[in-house]
Amino acid sequence: MDYNPAKALERIDNDTGLMAMLIDVFIKECPNYIEKLQDACNKQDLGSLGDAAHNVKGASAAIGFEHGRNLAEELEVTCRQSGVKSIAHFENSTAKLIETLNTCEPILNDWAKKNRA
Repeated sequence: MDYNPAKALERIDNDTGLMAMLIDVFIKECPNYIEKLQDACNKQDLGSLGDAAHNVKGASAAIGFEHGRNLAEELEVTCRQSGVKSIAHFENSTAKLIETLNTCEPILNDWAKKNRA
């Protein structure tokens, strides 16, 4: 998994200190994102799953974490546009997103540590 926040940095005038702070917030919120995704799956609530994926997509985009954003966007769009009524159809996509959130901390922390102002 690569992390290159160049486009996100452009949106904040290349303020690496601010990006490092945003990364810190993202990492602190990851357990909440994971909980909401897992809870929606457990409750078989497709609407809540789409909402949780939407939140992850926005947070990932804000820090330029494209891998997470892409997975979250795919899950959100599928939840919103699908005629499938069973959450079982989405369990694999949800598991991939949760795994990404569980494993992104070292990569993001590494960038933040190297670029902290």
